[in-house]
Amino acid sequence: MAAGARIGRCSPRRLPAGAPPRPPTCRRPTAAATPKQVEDERFLPWLRSKAGANISSVLRVGTSPLGRSLFASQPIRKGDCMMQVPYNALLTEDKLPEGVRRLLDGVAGDTTKTAVLLLMEQRLGDDSGWAPYVSSLPSSGRMHNMMFWAPNELHMVRNSSVCDETIVHREHLKKQFSMVKPALERFPHLFGEIKLEDFLHASALVSSRAWQTSRGVSLIPFADFLNHDGDSDSILVYDEQKDVSEVIADRNYAVGEQVMIRYGKYSNATLALNFGFTLSRNIYDQALVWIDMPEQDPLYKKKIDIWQKHQTPKSEHICSPGCTKTSFAIKEVKYSGDKGIGVPQILRAFVRVFYATSTEELEEMAMEAAENDGRLARRPLKHAEREVHAHRKLLLHVDNMMQGHSTAVEQLEIVDGTASRNMHPFRKEMAKDILAGELQVLQSAHAWAANYCETVSMS
Repeated sequence: MAAGARIGRCSPRRLPAGAPPRPPTCRRPTAAATPKQVEDERFLPWLRSKAGANISSVLRVGTSPLGRSLFASQPIRKGDCMMQVPYNALLTEDKLPEGVRRLLDGVAGDTTKTAVLLLMEQRLGDDSGWAPYVSSLPSSGRMHNMMFWAPNELHMVRNSSVCDETIVHREHLKKQFSMVKPALERFPHLFGEIKLEDFLHASALVSSRAWQTSRGVSLIPFADFLNHDGDSDSILVYDEQKDVSEVIADRNYAVGEQVMIRYGKYSNATLALNFGFTLSRNIYDQALVWIDMPEQDPLYKKKIDIWQKHQTPKSEHICSPGCTKTSFAIKEVKYSGDKGIGVPQILRAFVRVFYATSTEELEEMAMEAAENDGRLARRPLKHAEREVHAHRKLLLHVDNMMQGHSTAVEQLEIVDGTASRNMHPFRKEMAKDILAGELQVLQSAHAWAANYCETVSMS
């Protein structure tokens, strides 16, 4: 039985890995103040017919402040199977016509192929075998994935790396569209006029609603009504023997209680980019720290050479000649003696190397690496003053980032400010969640590094 991870990203970067009280809540457009039954007259009968079986005997569709949701219709116990959706009810790229699929092979990945399948079913309208499901999906105007944000809205999160990621993501999708369009134009009866905005909408639907299963990238009707709770241990799994997608309860649920699932261990930036919502408090938030490496440094080439020589192939932060900046993801720092759990050891090694002031320092680090496990600068420098110097440089970087984030949050909180006038209210709250979450991470790293510097100075 394989775990099914929510796709979370169409671009090739950072694809996802796969009990009350639960304080974090999703920020989604409010559909109703209290849960109520909203069973679609077409959708549920269609789904039972398509599946050839009842999908769930313990869940019902309703609405909540998070939008369309699933609720317990009878008591559910931890370990119960809450739903089973068979393969024949799934939208997967292998259901594309063979001629289309053949032309897309080598041009598009599974995620794009599933988006193309969705485009085809949308074009077919009521003639589609999935019409009741496809018609239930949100329009692009109701979606808040960051690819739909206006430039002025995106500008409000310019201090976060997610701003650049969104731009890269958009460009990636535009490139994908230009690659698949010639193939789709050969099937006008299936796709009609091919428009970029329609492709972006389909791609966003797949990015935010599909799951990675052993059947490939799959849109799973009914399962995609489950909202996200980062504290939940429930995940979707694919039972290959039964050929069904299942969700197992991670705890007991009372009748009327909303049933939720964890899409993945995602930061608010990832949730906003791919799913179109954020959490008011996200335990998986992280911040990307960018560090500049001035080429005018007389030791620049020496530092690059020694860094490349002593880093293992598994390192994600390999610098090459001409590299002027690199980034490191940090999480909220948890204290453990002199170690800041959340601040990557490779980041601390990096600042020790790239803020060295003499060839002697670099050679000492290289000798120490050779005498131990071969990794460079993974231990505190023997010279306390140099150790403090490196970490104070890190402090300076983090402090500058904190100031930028703090100013951006303050601007978003001005009721009659530019952001309030020019941003969609919901996206404004998302931007605040992204920046506030990253700021908290940066503050924790800053506090740890300042304390570390003081401790080393006094020792």
